[in-house]
Amino acid sequence: MNDFLSLLGINIHWGSYLPFGSGDLGTTPLMIVCAMCLVGTTIVNSFVKFNSLFNTIMNFVGLFAGAYVANIFARSFHIPGIDSMVMIAVAANIGMCVAAMMLLVYHRRSAD
Repeated sequence: MNDFLSLLGINIHWGSYLPFGSGDLGTTPLMIVCAMCLVGTTIVNSFVKFNSLFNTIMNFVGLFAGAYVANIFARSFHIPGIDSMVMIAVAANIGMCVAAMMLLVYHRRSAD
């Protein structure tokens, strides 16, 4: 993708846009966060009274957005003794928990 964009004259450093995909870790953190979001979507869908493909996709996007925002905030912090991959997963879990609570409140109000 970077090569294609550089052919068009667009030089983008993806590390500034994707907090859990920057550095020497590659795309492994992104795959881990996506897997965590899939598990979280399954859990949220088990609590929701109505399931559809649209709601499932919106739940996944909401959890991913929570993980993304939490990793942006956690990017400037480093806890000694914790690997960067673990820090990404911990921040993603915190962000997904907040997003899941907001999704459950939204679904409760929309079901009434």
